[in-house]
Amino acid sequence: MSKRDDILSTALRLFNEHGYQAVGVDTIRDEANVSKMTLYNHFKNKDKLVEEVLKLRHQHFKDSLEASLDSITGAKEKLREVFNWHTRWFFSPDFFGCMFIRAMGEYHNAEGMVLISQEHKQWIAHLLEDIFHEIKVDEPASVARFFQTTLDGMIINASIFHTFERTNEVWQILCRYIGLPYEPLQPPR
Repeated sequence: MSKRDDILSTALRLFNEHGYQAVGVDTIRDEANVSKMTLYNHFKNKDKLVEEVLKLRHQHFKDSLEASLDSITGAKEKLREVFNWHTRWFFSPDFFGCMFIRAMGEYHNAEGMVLISQEHKQWIAHLLEDIFHEIKVDEPASVARFFQTTLDGMIINASIFHTFERTNEVWQILCRYIGLPYEPLQPPR
């Protein structure tokens, strides 16, 4: 791995666990085992580092979710897998909430971070829209945005309540909303 990759993976882990404002560049420098000059040679400032971390987080998220969906056939099964994937994430040891939501909370007007966060959320909505087209749901784009927004709420709820029952209850209501037969989500292991 390159020094840049070391910095990014360290920053990703630290920002995910502790937030952006709580983690200084000195901590990242020390844990990545690089000099401050090396860090600033790769990233002009902390905001640029956060932007690159968000891009990396999006790529990891996208790769993982797409890999989970690769073996699934049928749109209804794919939709359920999107929610099962999120449930597995909610109850994993590296779940500390959404890094994009957190970035918007900590950096309200940082244009680069806003755009990256919007692109991430739009990617999820487009993925859902494609699924809803296959299911033949009325107004698939609107329903996809509703489901994507609901997933954001589920992320926040999982952070606060950390109960599978709440996640599965929302899933049941979403199935009813679009007229799908309810099949429970897979409980976390």
